[in-house]
Amino acid sequence: ANGDTPYEVRYYLENLDGKGYTEDKTARENGKGETDTLATAQQKAFDGFTFDGSVEGTKVSGIITGDGKLVLKLYYTRNSYKVTYKYEGTVPTGASALPAEATYKYGADVKVADAATAPGYTFSGWSRTENFTMPAENVEISGSFTAKDDTVYKVEHYQQNLNDDGYTLKETENLKGTTDTEAKA
Repeated sequence: ANGDTPYEVRYYLENLDGKGYTEDKTARENGKGETDTLATAQQKAFDGFTFDGSVEGTKVSGIITGDGKLVLKLYYTRNSYKVTYKYEGTVPTGASALPAEATYKYGADVKVADAATAPGYTFSGWSRTENFTMPAENVEISGSFTAKDDTVYKVEHYQQNLNDDGYTLKETENLKGTTDTEAKA
């Protein structure tokens, strides 16, 4: 038996749409072995993918044929990862709800949620400011609130009526201060 009969190992990665697989031609390997003996492909690590031996067409091992036409095929499914949002620091009353946790496949386009809001507060913005391509890991996006120092409030001054039958508004001051702090007249 010939000791250097060629065979190929091909690696296929799941398409982003989940419909089919595409060969990663840069990963293709050319092996050599003894004719009529068993050749077994070695699994490789691909960021964002997991080997799936249940995919139809998978051939991890085979007998090396004398014509050198043995092709071993390994298929990898695309992993999914989570994108979550969180607030850091004190969350003010009336803050908008956090965006829902979402799952994306590796390589998918992810749109960062709109800025959060809370009355009397400025939102710092999310820690990721631009849309991104889903990496091979979970992503946590955070943001925080800062109290505004120009929140409008008013002080009303009343004077007792001459007949002691109540009070009448005499003067109003329109002022500004920091949200959620104590104001003094």
